[in-house]
Amino acid sequence: MSWRTVARKDVRDASRSRWLWALSGLLVLAFVGYALGHRYIGAQTFPDFLGGLTVLAASLLPVLGIGLGYKSIIHERTSGSLFLTLSFPHSRRDVVLGTFLGRSLVLLGPTLLALALAGVAGAALYGTDGALVFPVFLVVTALYGVAFVGITVALSMSTTRERRVTLGALGAYLLLVQFWDDLHSLMLLILHRGDFAVLQDIPDWALLARLLKPSESYYRVVRAAFDVGLGGQYVGPDAPLYVGWWIALLLLVAWVAVPLAVGYRRFVRADL
Repeated sequence: MSWRTVARKDVRDASRSRWLWALSGLLVLAFVGYALGHRYIGAQTFPDFLGGLTVLAASLLPVLGIGLGYKSIIHERTSGSLFLTLSFPHSRRDVVLGTFLGRSLVLLGPTLLALALAGVAGAALYGTDGALVFPVFLVVTALYGVAFVGITVALSMSTTRERRVTLGALGAYLLLVQFWDDLHSLMLLILHRGDFAVLQDIPDWALLARLLKPSESYYRVVRAAFDVGLGGQYVGPDAPLYVGWWIALLLLVAWVAVPLAVGYRRFVRADL
């Protein structure tokens, strides 16, 4: 399939880049360094170590995923390379799918390697209670990282103006990573006329709005597989069914699929 050709080209070009090797070194340093340093900042158990590793991954992967995706297609359009690519037996769908998969592989290769090394170090230092299902953590983390690649690849194919893509990528980071919780709290305060008590006892319907944040969905799924101190508001006998781990998993999948579908619809109708 021709999308495979596009994906291979993306990975091959990245493998020649010093940036990818620097990324790999950064991730190994961050994740393995955390595994070694956890003994000084947390309980000496594997689940507690994994909880801290989850928070670290939730902080780093959005930046890396956005950085890899936001100029992926628009650069090809503005440089004229896309015309050459489409002159071969490649459709626009092949370009989008190949680019998305290629950029995802570039992100996930060093990420999963670094996390696997950190997991081995964590099991050796803090015990193996829960370590046997560590591959589940790797899969969920991969899905979380790929979500940000999908969002920004979608941005990259939705316009031909680089400034818009850059501002859109910055806005996506600020909204989905930095300010979602603040906006959620502000919304509750407005709806409840400034009653701060609502922030301590969030209504059930508002839990779903908070779960829409990618990192919250990520925490919820990890919480379902491991005894970590994350996503506690979504569990318990009174937690509504619609904030279950399977809903969080579907939301992560939606963060990948929906932006790509919307961006592709604009891309396929646009003049190059």
